[in-house]
Amino acid sequence: MGIPKFFRYISERYPLTSQLIEENKIPEFDNLYLDFNGIIHNCSHPNDEDAHFRMSEEQIYTAIFAYVDLLFGKIKPKKLFFMAVDGVAPRAKMNQQRSRRFRTAKEAREVREKAESKGEKLPAEKAFDSNCITPGTPFMARLSEQLRYFVNKKISEDSNWRGVQVVLSGHEVPGEGEHKIMEYIRLSRAQPDYNPNIRHCLYGLDADLIMLGLLSHDPHFCLLREEVKFGPASRKKSNNSLENLNFYLLHLSLMREYLDLEFRDIEQILPFDYNLERVIDDFILLAVFVGNDFLPNLPDLHIHENGLERLFDVYKKVLPSLDGYINEGGVINTKRLQVILDEMTIWEREIFQKEYADANWFKGKQTKHVQEMDLAQKRAKLVLTRPQRDIFDQVQRFVLQNRGRSSQHRAAALTMPNTFPARERKFISTLAEELHLSVSWDEYDEDDQNLVTWRLPGVLEEPLVESDIEQVNGDASSDDEWKDMDEEDDESRAAVDRVLKKFDKAPVMDDDAGGGFDARYEQSIDDKMAEWKRGYYKGKLEISYDRPEEMHDLIYRYVEGLQWVMHYYYSGIASWGWFYNYHYAPRISDLRGVGDMSFAFELGKPFHPFEQLMGVLPSASMDHIPQAYQDLMYDPNSPILDFYPLEFEQDLNGKKQEWEAIVKIPFIDEQRLLRAMASREHRLTPEERRRNGYGTSTRFFFNPGEPTVYPSSLPDFFPPLYRCTCKAEPFDLPTLDGLHLVPGLCEGVCLGAEALAGFPSLDTLPHTAQLGFHGVNVHGSQSRNKSMVVHIQNPHEHRKPEDIAKEMIDQRTFIGWPFLQEGLVVAVSDSLFKYEKLEVVPGTPPKVVSTPHFQQNLSHWKTKAERIESVYSKKCGVITGDVDVLVHVRPLKGLRRLESGALIKDHEGPEKEIEQAVQMVISEVASEDPRFLEKDAPPLSEEFPGGTNIFFLGEHAYGVAAQVSSTTDSALSVVLAFFPSDKMENDKFKAIVESRDSQPYLPSFKAASAIGISSRALSKITSSFMVLTSDHQKNNLGLSIKFEAKSLKVIDYSRKNARYWEFSEKAVDLIREYKNKFPEVFTILDQSGDDMARATDIFDGHADAQVKEVKSWLNSKGIRDLEPVTLFSDHLTKSAVKEIEEVADEINKNRSKAAIKKVIVKNIPRHAVLKPSHAIYRLQNQHFALGDRVTMVQDSGGVPLSVKGVVIGLNAKSMDVVWDVPFMSGSTLGDRCSQYRGSAVEFNSCLNLSNPQFIASTSPTSTYPPRPNVPFKPRFGPYPAIQPTQGHQAAAGFRPAHQGQRQAPVAIMSNPNRGRGGLVSHTARHPLNEQGGSSVNAQGGPPVNSRSAPRAGGTSREASASISQAEGMWLITLIIMDIPEVDEGSYRTTAGEEGVTKEEEDVVLSVDQSSLRELHVFLPTFL
Repeated sequence: MGIPKFFRYISERYPLTSQLIEENKIPEFDNLYLDFNGIIHNCSHPNDEDAHFRMSEEQIYTAIFAYVDLLFGKIKPKKLFFMAVDGVAPRAKMNQQRSRRFRTAKEAREVREKAESKGEKLPAEKAFDSNCITPGTPFMARLSEQLRYFVNKKISEDSNWRGVQVVLSGHEVPGEGEHKIMEYIRLSRAQPDYNPNIRHCLYGLDADLIMLGLLSHDPHFCLLREEVKFGPASRKKSNNSLENLNFYLLHLSLMREYLDLEFRDIEQILPFDYNLERVIDDFILLAVFVGNDFLPNLPDLHIHENGLERLFDVYKKVLPSLDGYINEGGVINTKRLQVILDEMTIWEREIFQKEYADANWFKGKQTKHVQEMDLAQKRAKLVLTRPQRDIFDQVQRFVLQNRGRSSQHRAAALTMPNTFPARERKFISTLAEELHLSVSWDEYDEDDQNLVTWRLPGVLEEPLVESDIEQVNGDASSDDEWKDMDEEDDESRAAVDRVLKKFDKAPVMDDDAGGGFDARYEQSIDDKMAEWKRGYYKGKLEISYDRPEEMHDLIYRYVEGLQWVMHYYYSGIASWGWFYNYHYAPRISDLRGVGDMSFAFELGKPFHPFEQLMGVLPSASMDHIPQAYQDLMYDPNSPILDFYPLEFEQDLNGKKQEWEAIVKIPFIDEQRLLRAMASREHRLTPEERRRNGYGTSTRFFFNPGEPTVYPSSLPDFFPPLYRCTCKAEPFDLPTLDGLHLVPGLCEGVCLGAEALAGFPSLDTLPHTAQLGFHGVNVHGSQSRNKSMVVHIQNPHEHRKPEDIAKEMIDQRTFIGWPFLQEGLVVAVSDSLFKYEKLEVVPGTPPKVVSTPHFQQNLSHWKTKAERIESVYSKKCGVITGDVDVLVHVRPLKGLRRLESGALIKDHEGPEKEIEQAVQMVISEVASEDPRFLEKDAPPLSEEFPGGTNIFFLGEHAYGVAAQVSSTTDSALSVVLAFFPSDKMENDKFKAIVESRDSQPYLPSFKAASAIGISSRALSKITSSFMVLTSDHQKNNLGLSIKFEAKSLKVIDYSRKNARYWEFSEKAVDLIREYKNKFPEVFTILDQSGDDMARATDIFDGHADAQVKEVKSWLNSKGIRDLEPVTLFSDHLTKSAVKEIEEVADEINKNRSKAAIKKVIVKNIPRHAVLKPSHAIYRLQNQHFALGDRVTMVQDSGGVPLSVKGVVIGLNAKSMDVVWDVPFMSGSTLGDRCSQYRGSAVEFNSCLNLSNPQFIASTSPTSTYPPRPNVPFKPRFGPYPAIQPTQGHQAAAGFRPAHQGQRQAPVAIMSNPNRGRGGLVSHTARHPLNEQGGSSVNAQGGPPVNSRSAPRAGGTSREASASISQAEGMWLITLIIMDIPEVDEGSYRTTAGEEGVTKEEEDVVLSVDQSSLRELHVFLPTFL
């Protein structure tokens, strides 16, 4: 749990620290660490509030595997993948673990009882008890075995896992997961060969991981976590499928720089050297005060009440007065800490006065007392307070002592400390005036103490020389009362005496009892605080504030805990048995004597797993404990029964959320627990004894030698791994062996602008920063706290846009500051002109040409500039200054692989052009990203060594998986394996899609008219229509076939175009039937107002029963089983998907190894095969349609290599595929297919077998075939079809408008070195969509019946019509074996084009059935 609310506080105070993970914007990492328990919890009980929710263990395991695979695929570590599961924790952590588990059991019981009280029938099987996620339980033991199986499988099948060392530290290894990770990092840093610039990524949900990452002092460190929503957004239901999860990187490199900005202001006033690493160490110690897993937070020190900001202020104020930092590498300097605590005491006193208004009773007395003094002064003319009397007495003695002396011998001055309040300062002025004395304020003595100085007339501050004395005495004095003794007369003496007598006789109000009014007020506060503390300690901790020994034990224990935590963070566990044995912390003002404390810890040993289970689990979770110990939890005669209360108190103690409450349950007495358990240890089974022991971590690595068989970890669910290429061995952490831990930075580390590529830094742009209220909006609402606001200094200020354009256009730049992304500058613009490089005169170098904006686009430019400025300000806390010049950039998309094998940079097209303020772009970086460096083509033998898995791209075996058998300098030889029946079987899948019912859709207003209801009623009944019954339960009587707010539709029932919703005939018939059966429901739909309808408003009698009848009818119609999908997609129906699965199952059932054919293909060029790692480069712009047969060609990720499937859904950036076989990370695609059969994949991860688009000639002398150059952009749903008028620019003002006329499909020759003669063969037409006119993916992409990629080679016209199946097999085999010259290229067309009739198309299809254009995917076993 760590520090509650810390993540939000930090991300608002330092707004740029978090980065949303996007494609091509993730740094390259060496090591990925998983704090694994968070994953287990997320995947095993995602919905604790639903009493009906159930998951099988098999589902839990596969969900965990899919999640781990997702994280690995996002980060792609290069060296180490470290998975750390929580083992037995130190006793200090068990306090929190015990509290959590007792609360969990109580909440689960309450959820269950609430459902039962409503009469709900719960499933027979027990709900998952998350308390089983504790070391030593049977569940954790089973999970450990599953994780081992998973790692073996991934290393054997996924190429990305093979070059990485995988470490699993399971529940049997003592220690918390995150601290096992930090121990590895800490010890690795001490090794002499450690790379100081190693790049770490740590996944975890606990806020204290920020602290652990910071204290590593490695700047290339990121935290990976899911998107966290706050406020109203956190309560909205959303699609939580893996494909829809957003992840953030918290960049500690940026947080380090923000902390530097926070504290560097004090550098000039420090009496010692400023050191950011030491400041970070102190920051970590200060953060412990507001919350951690081992100690309660100090009272009233809450993050949501700016407790951390107050600590920062105290630290900045106090540090300059100290002689060094507080945290010395994990050892607390207690004397310096005491100074911090003393300053915090002042704050606690302010809190008391603010929150406890009854202490202000004294202020009322003060007002009354002042009124009495004013009345007395009016009656007696002069009234003195006790402090005023003291002042007068001193002045009177001073005057009388100097009365008889000459001016040369009078005392120089009377001084008093200037600590007087305003009332006494006024009295001093009055007294001095009446006695004709001079008074000087704000003088200082040798000790720099502020003084009030009284002087007699004629006496100066400095003594005068004789001549000066004469000159002074020569002047007549106006103060006749103060003549020298020989000149003084009785009248002057009498005047002084009258003044002295008046003040001497003045009455004194007894205001000074107890040291004056202010002192008495302060004393009253102290008394009230003492009374307040007595109540706190007695009520919360059950100790006496007036017993010094009890208070000392509490205070010492707490400070000792601070030191234990610092040891734990910086050097490891100091004591396994130490724990804080109080539920609350002492008050800040009572933390005294800290500077004299010293600590000594005894390391001891960790609990055994069963001892921890008995220490942290409630009796409700006894099933996870061996039978031998269970009765200790409930037997009335149990010696430790008091450890397991059924009811307990929860105290929020100033917190806001229930989960933050303190659970007041008794602490475990270790000796009592161990004695009770020892008497039953002999009852343990051998398996339980093994589970109660300690284990070691395991290292897994790829072994390219002879494969082995790894047994299934879950027989009948997971298959054995018959070709396992993974080996495992015990993993030991690095050792010190005379080495020492490295405090601070390692030598040679790159910081700031010099940091490695992908690790952001504020220093890449000149800037200043200031802390203040800015209202940044990081989490959906404006922050009410202070933020560090960065002000950018514009280096291009006062430069001409033309000069900027000449310098930048056609040059690379980096945008997205501070998360830099490379791009190419194509233009520059200001508010009036756009500057581009154009070739003015053909054959001459291009020049920068300015083009004025169209009139209507001037405002667009201004809006764009203002938006850039606003987004940086409100989202990022960055003040860019005025945006006067924009740079137009096409971001780097990645690398493009040429057919020669070379890699070159590939930038986005005009449609993804980005505009950025010129002051926010960077021309050069210190570190290049190695992933985006252009590379020459490697030698063929290096790129395709023997045994490499590839896919064949020849026409007659397109998409068949193969292996390289040998290479020459210019050609390859490969082995193919396939099922001859593949083509015929694939046609079955296409037939299912083509047979889909093409039903018309009606616009909503026409549908409403056909049914006989209003459009308003139709809108209500087709969405959610909630009705309230007498028991205050909400009942949805709507059909839920459209979701406007969520942008969802229901397949075969609803859809939405650019203007309105449309409903199918099936939907209209359903609504009509609903209306006829329950007309009362439709009667109320037209009523205005947003109030929820009541059942009694709809039905006359037995309203609740009739509501249940309506719901029952809706269920009988399958309404609640309908599948909502996004508006911006197209999908096959569930019934069609089911039919596809049945065909695939039947095909797999009838296959055997004996039917596999093997063929050797010799001397083929590089471009005739596809290497899995090249798919991302080569398969760009590939097009798909619903029902297309595809094969997985990437050897990394969740879907196994070369598995086949069928496209059942098209989304904007991905497609949904149902695969022929289930696999570990498969899903149901939102309940649209069987378990483990579906997944959403990117377009470039699969090869389209139904519509081949990358067919290559197998001739070694052939040239590279053209590639598809029209991007695949399936667009469905309510996209506005608005185009600019002819001759005008697009509405954005920057991007070119689409051409008014579509470019005709390009016919591509299969062999460009040959002529156009030969057979024009045909392929099947793609299915039509519901409108019956255009193809399914017609919106936004080219028509699916456009000419597809060519075949590599053709046959004669006669042969194409009469060739037999046997001859076809023989001919194809001959072509593959001998690679004959192909004389003629061929085109593929479909019926309806170039005069091709449906009959001709059928003939061609019958011929194609004998070809081996598509061959079945095979496993390496078959080779």
